[in-house]
Amino acid sequence: MFVEYKKVTDMLRNSLFVIAFCGLLASCSRQELELRETDGVIRLGVGKVTRAEVQTATDLGNNIGIYGVQLPNTTASGWGNALSMDNVRSTAVEASGAISWDGIYYYPADPAHYVKFCAYYPYADGVRFSLDAPATGKAPVPRFTLNGSDDILYSAPVVGSRDNTTPLSLVFSHALTQLKFEIQDVNEALTGKTIENIVIQNANTVSSMNIESGVFGEWSTPAELKVPGIEGKNITLVDKNPLAAGDGIMLQPGLASFKIRLEIAGHAYPDVEIKPTGELAFAAGHSYKITLTFNEKVEVFAKVVVIPWELAGTGSAVIQ
Repeated sequence: MFVEYKKVTDMLRNSLFVIAFCGLLASCSRQELELRETDGVIRLGVGKVTRAEVQTATDLGNNIGIYGVQLPNTTASGWGNALSMDNVRSTAVEASGAISWDGIYYYPADPAHYVKFCAYYPYADGVRFSLDAPATGKAPVPRFTLNGSDDILYSAPVVGSRDNTTPLSLVFSHALTQLKFEIQDVNEALTGKTIENIVIQNANTVSSMNIESGVFGEWSTPAELKVPGIEGKNITLVDKNPLAAGDGIMLQPGLASFKIRLEIAGHAYPDVEIKPTGELAFAAGHSYKITLTFNEKVEVFAKVVVIPWELAGTGSAVIQ
């Protein structure tokens, strides 16, 4: 009996040891698996968005396109190399700036290899915004047709790698220029009149943009663009105080002037040419407030003021 009892005890002890050992192996496997699942995972955040129609990082939402191109070093161009992220669309941007997307993307297994990230907004969905894929030495190029409401942004490249080289946050810059209009009837000669439209004449609408540099290609296809938020809204002059007319309109940057047509019910006005004062051209990333003022002769005076996107300043022009 003693021998049999000892055998049973030894067998039980051995069984417990095997169970414990297997449990230890299972625990190690889980830890290794969890480590392997998170090792080298790509994560990105938005650090800053200059003010505009897109006011905050969260406004970028599910409309960011992201490329991650693999590099042998931090200074290489990389375009034409393998892509760790190939025009991946964001699903959201948290208040913290963290960007989310569907799926999981990894850095190259070799810690000596880097990934350069470039991002743009809005995402090229193939309708008014299409995309030329990257090629050897050439960054991706979104192509677009503007309608006056589009806010186009790009982010300067950031670089990361598996070996704890965390990429800096993406900083988005506005690529277009913005005009915002208000009308001032100093002598109240137009009280009760309805603003029907403010029309930008011969505005180029078609172009492309390098997502890495933000540089535009050739502009073409001039058209009339109506300032959004006016037509059908019955915006009526009520007194001599300035009255905001519609929303901001987004236009080609770098032009010395814009020609507009002002349409107020019952009145016809000559075309008005708007020029910035103190600047050679309407700049990318600037928003300009255009105040159209009427005097007793119903001549139109235009005052141009730069309002916050990135910079602030003043300027004026008299329109005959």
